[in-house]
Amino acid sequence: MNTKKSTYHHGNLREVLISSALEILKDGTLQDLSLRALARKAGVSQTAPYRHFEDKEALIVVLIQEGSCILQEEMRAASESTNDPVERLINLGIAYYNFAEAHPAHFRLMFGGSLECKEKYTSLIEIEQKGYEIVQFVIGECMKLPNAPRKPPELVRLACWSLVHGLATLLLNDVHSDDIPKEEDKRAVVSEVVSLYTRAIFE
Repeated sequence: MNTKKSTYHHGNLREVLISSALEILKDGTLQDLSLRALARKAGVSQTAPYRHFEDKEALIVVLIQEGSCILQEEMRAASESTNDPVERLINLGIAYYNFAEAHPAHFRLMFGGSLECKEKYTSLIEIEQKGYEIVQFVIGECMKLPNAPRKPPELVRLACWSLVHGLATLLLNDVHSDDIPKEEDKRAVVSEVVSLYTRAIFE
């Protein structure tokens, strides 16, 4: 009996299924994920996943919620590590990349348009809103600085998010030019780029 079946018999089927789904998505795509494939990966019967997930979309919602909670906690810790607004924003950007690197399957689900109608999942919207509010608060503090750009906070927030999200996506997919040698530490590159960009805006 494999470990996953043994774990299942101990009453942790839901956790085993979630872990198995992330394993499928780590090396595959959303098309590779189905409840049947999930059952095979977890080593359980084909009907077992339906005890916890009505369908594939219900599973995706749970995975996105889980990822959103992890990212939210990491962002909160990053923002609370200093009282300096600019340093806080830099730390948020680095935390965002660190999350993407550590949880690539979650990251791709969260920002890959995995749900056709996210609005109907109110609990998911509420979780994502809490993370949004962390960024909103830090940007608001930065906008109070003397050298802050005279632009709408929403535009500045979008610009900052576009930078770290684009950078994370490029690095995760190994799409980088000769400007970033392959042997270079990706986290160090992110730290330098985010710091350079943020300080150029607010200092």
